[in-house]
Amino acid sequence: MSSILLKLPELYSSYRNWVSQNPQVAGDFESTVKWLSYFIAGRINTSNVLSELVYCLSNLLVLFNDRIIHNARRLQAVGSGEKLKTWLTVIDYSEVFIEVSARRMWGEKGKWLIVIVLQIFKCAGRLLLLFYHKDNIIQSPSMPPLRRKKAREDSHVEESRIRLQSAAFTLKRSGRIVRRVTAAPPTSCRTWRPLLPPNNNAEEDGVPDQTLSGKMLIAEVLYVVKPVAHLCSMMLFGQKDWKPWLLALSADLASLQLYGTKHKERHMSRKQRLELSRRTISLLLYLLRSPFYERHSSDRLQAVLRDMSANVPLARVLCNPIAQYIPQWQDTYFYMWST
Repeated sequence: MSSILLKLPELYSSYRNWVSQNPQVAGDFESTVKWLSYFIAGRINTSNVLSELVYCLSNLLVLFNDRIIHNARRLQAVGSGEKLKTWLTVIDYSEVFIEVSARRMWGEKGKWLIVIVLQIFKCAGRLLLLFYHKDNIIQSPSMPPLRRKKAREDSHVEESRIRLQSAAFTLKRSGRIVRRVTAAPPTSCRTWRPLLPPNNNAEEDGVPDQTLSGKMLIAEVLYVVKPVAHLCSMMLFGQKDWKPWLLALSADLASLQLYGTKHKERHMSRKQRLELSRRTISLLLYLLRSPFYERHSSDRLQAVLRDMSANVPLARVLCNPIAQYIPQWQDTYFYMWST
């Protein structure tokens, strides 16, 4: 046992080097683990908990590997509050597994106690990001998966910039890049073309994050406190009452309305526009949330799934599992009301 513990640092170092050098292979392995969770679902008695555990671990593996690649390639820092964002992301990835495990171990009361604690922690953490760390928008998850192809390109750009600095210098007045005599290649290998600076934009679209203030800050606070407000309302009026549903929908609509049309303009960064677009699309979830689902959407959705299974080739493979697991998703709080 002691020999294994002594080898752990060496094993971790080897794994870190392998992931940083083979991000594509690591991504394929992560996808395989994630698909394994779908295969497990419904096949054994504890499949719900086990499949959520595998799915949770697959997401945590992605996060872990992303940090390895990020640090190995010396990419741009995540920014202030990186540790807090990491913990919030861990909760985002594991909250469903924690909920279903708590319900199996301690029943409904234990489940709701865990839900309340997690939502309060997430709300407090996001408010800290917003006011203390001056985050310009709250993403879900707080630390999105790394775009590894772009990270590889950024790494190559940084290497080119370092090579350029050692091989050339920039004239102050004209900005022309001149190759140093000591760094000139042999005469037979020279191209005689001028050196060009690498494309090293801080933002992909050239637009930095817009600082939140005024109505936009109020909109973001509304979005952050909405889950806790909805949870309190649900405890007061019940899970099947319209008041919590209307309160959450009103908060989402008010938040997007306060942002107005700014997210469609070029004043906001690509990251901010994508997050606001995601929130707009997420409004469709209200069709699947109680009590709207039970009273209006359930019969129609089940009919659509039955028709597709009967009339569309191979659709049964997808539609039947969806129809089977919709009640389970409805019964899991974090599936429906995580944000």
